[in-house]
Amino acid sequence: MGAVELFFFYLLAAAAPLSLASINAAQGGLTLFFLWRLVRLRYRPGTAAEWLLLALFAWCTVAALASPLRHDALVGVLNFWSWTPLLVGASLPASVRDRFRTFAGFLALSACLTVPMSAASFFLGTDFHRNALTSRLPVGAVNAYGFFSHHLTYAGMLLAVISVSAAQALYGPARGRRIFGLAAAVEGAGLVMSLARTYFLAAVPAGAILLWNRGRRWVLAGALAGVVGVGLLMVVGPQSLRSRVTSIWDLNNGSNAERIYLWISGAHMVADRPLTGFGPGVYEKVAGPYKAPYAKHIHYPDHEGFRTVSHAHNLYLMMAIQSGIPGLILFLAFSAAAFSAMARASDPSLRFAAMASFAAFLAGGIFEFNGGDAEVATLVFFLVGLALNRRE
Repeated sequence: MGAVELFFFYLLAAAAPLSLASINAAQGGLTLFFLWRLVRLRYRPGTAAEWLLLALFAWCTVAALASPLRHDALVGVLNFWSWTPLLVGASLPASVRDRFRTFAGFLALSACLTVPMSAASFFLGTDFHRNALTSRLPVGAVNAYGFFSHHLTYAGMLLAVISVSAAQALYGPARGRRIFGLAAAVEGAGLVMSLARTYFLAAVPAGAILLWNRGRRWVLAGALAGVVGVGLLMVVGPQSLRSRVTSIWDLNNGSNAERIYLWISGAHMVADRPLTGFGPGVYEKVAGPYKAPYAKHIHYPDHEGFRTVSHAHNLYLMMAIQSGIPGLILFLAFSAAAFSAMARASDPSLRFAAMASFAAFLAGGIFEFNGGDAEVATLVFFLVGLALNRRE
């Protein structure tokens, strides 16, 4: 592996928590090496997960060609750029995967550097995108978002990084375990300050995967620590945090109601075009008539009707809307195959990091279209690709 490719490998780790532009720069560099291997026949898909992902891309292209908005849908196929890091990661030789601990170190350090910015937003009540530093809102009135533009993007990225740091703390070499454990705790504080309910829930399956191999006592201890931690936050945390947690099961909450009616209208869309869907990237242009009857049922304190326009707040529903039932089946088959392959990875720290981050991604996808969140998808799919079991 050349020094230039190694540079891009580490750059992706350092860039992932910072900005989409830097992520794309790193991914672009690694993709050039991937294409070089592909042309020279040094890489061919070696697992069912890789073949199923390629089949999914092909079917999405078919769905785009069959779309009522063909041009827009063909452009929308390019949105899967953030999923291709799985192939890039899977193509890297074992000598690269052997450097995963260093990759994890860069990733943890970069993520931890975002937490002071998030703490300033959360505790000072300052949204650096719109307000001056001196503006002051109640503690927790601003969701922490690091250097991204949205708190859900930040939370999704952080949970993937927490999975990596925690896996190093639990299964990596003894030296440095405490440092990675401390990093996971700092990153966890950033996740809490994001107030992202989706990823609070997604942390549960991720934590279960990380602790499962350590035995029943570790799982029970982790569950107890989670319950105690949530209890303390509910008692001593700011009102905004308590409200976000309790709103998870409040059906009258505007955000919850919006998701429900997005899912109902999305189901009608799938029923109308079950085979090929409407094509990738055209949801915003075709969903309006399906959503209109339900807008009157959604009430925010300062707004009535839908706020979300570009997706249906559900990864699985969006796959069906974009590429029909066959596209959803291919995605589910790919996910199962990916877990099967990751479970055989030789490095336990990489194995559990990838499995936990992918589990969090899939769980988060129940409430978010995180497959279209390029910052999150790029990191998660790259981790999965690194962990795919391949013979050199």
